[in-house]
Amino acid sequence: MTISEFEFGKTRIMAEARAALRRIGVEYHCVMFDVHGSQPLPQGATLTVTAEGNSISGWFPADEIEDSRDRVTRADVRQKIAGLVAGVKTAVA
Repeated sequence: MTISEFEFGKTRIMAEARAALRRIGVEYHCVMFDVHGSQPLPQGATLTVTAEGNSISGWFPADEIEDSRDRVTRADVRQKIAGLVAGVKTAVA
């Protein structure tokens, strides 16, 4: 079984979000994607970041996720992740 570019991208984006949360001191958190559309060609997914009972969600189209399969390099994707992390930071402060 092979992992699709979409699945690799989801993994990379979640890892980036986790690393950003740790950098701001939020050690206990949950990061997960909810996929929209049918497999094997989903339309995108919603990333939900939860810490201390506070959740923030953001939509990522499939192309943004697939482009992140090796590394999260797109500025728009990085900005979305930063926005979610900032929202969690504000909520738990």
